[in-house]
Amino acid sequence: MIRPDGPTRIVRAILANLVAVVGVAVLGWSVGALLIVYWVEAAVVTVRGAFQGLFAQRQPEDTALTSLPGQSWDEKRGGVSFGPLPPIYPRNIHVVLSGILAMLIFWPIAGAVVVVAVESSSGGIPAGSLALAVLGVIASHVVGIVEYFWTTQYTDWSVRSAMPGSYVVGVFILGIGGLSALDASGRAAPVGVLIAATTVKLLVDLSRGALGFGLRSSPSPVDWADESLEQQVPDGDPTAVFETDRRSLLVRAPALTPLVLMAPPYAILPLLAGVIGLFVGTQAGILTLGAAVALVAGGRVIGVDVKRGHLEYRVYHNQVVAYDTLLEAPQWTVQRKTIENIAIVSSIFDPIRPGTPTVVVSTYGDDRRLYALARPTDFVDTIRGEDRWASALGIRLRLSSGHIQYHACWRESESKSWSSLIFS
Repeated sequence: MIRPDGPTRIVRAILANLVAVVGVAVLGWSVGALLIVYWVEAAVVTVRGAFQGLFAQRQPEDTALTSLPGQSWDEKRGGVSFGPLPPIYPRNIHVVLSGILAMLIFWPIAGAVVVVAVESSSGGIPAGSLALAVLGVIASHVVGIVEYFWTTQYTDWSVRSAMPGSYVVGVFILGIGGLSALDASGRAAPVGVLIAATTVKLLVDLSRGALGFGLRSSPSPVDWADESLEQQVPDGDPTAVFETDRRSLLVRAPALTPLVLMAPPYAILPLLAGVIGLFVGTQAGILTLGAAVALVAGGRVIGVDVKRGHLEYRVYHNQVVAYDTLLEAPQWTVQRKTIENIAIVSSIFDPIRPGTPTVVVSTYGDDRRLYALARPTDFVDTIRGEDRWASALGIRLRLSSGHIQYHACWRESESKSWSSLIFS
């Protein structure tokens, strides 16, 4: 079945491949010229996917490398809006960075292969038609980005759907790898083989465009578990609101920078500083190490700020809701009746670090830690005090209802006894 937006996608597929097909079939392009087009397209597709992935509304089904920046935002709900664009979702940044990292590793390697193929090509590179082909590729994906926002596709896609990783891998392996192997044979590539390669590439793009082959679908709204959390938040105003001491939280954040620099993948930064200091000079190595420390410390400040810096805890009659004022979305909610214990947990670092101790809210099989609350004691007293009042009220109501029930039963039995005497 043809997709509703299939015609537009077909036009974009033709725009991206037409010049390459004509270049091989009519203009006599070599393997090197075709490799340049595919190499550029791999980068353009990755950049487009990374940009689109930031705005994808659906929660990703899986995560990326667990050690990359942004991994702590995987469970964050809500997004931040900038101007007329839809919200950017922090939970998507981790996956976007993993795609960019993969491109930074493999794209230069593929570029070196392309350079070797270009140097070995006979007849030179047709600069004019090649530039036109590259512009066609870029224009095709720019139109795709406009369509992504114009038709609000971001509401139905997850970050994995917006980033066509399998397509990029296919361009690398089948396009660049296959054509490079053909060129390495030392013989001029037959025109028929190049025409077949460009035709297959065109057909793949057409199938993806018209029929959606290779495009991963996202969960439907009814299957998206996060949406139910909005409905769990009570209506009306909370009885109390407790904010996070953001300033103290951000001052704490850089403290673990030395430990972070000792773990992969960040450990490569001090090693790089050592290599630079050994081969370039001590001063250059120290400057590199200082830059690495500043980069990681700044990243930790941003990471902690997005994860916890804007949380406030809203206490309702039956629930406690953690609400993020930056992302404008609830992050979690706890039923008051499921709270088994609430306590302020001390740490050996409390005397030297700014801010207040951590509050732990224990429910059935789960602990939630509330870091750097501005008024931790008041929060604990509010939960405990209201719960004690509710328990006392419940006992009174039960006693009162029992008392009323006793008198009702006594009166009922008394009336039955009198009636039996009268009618006997």
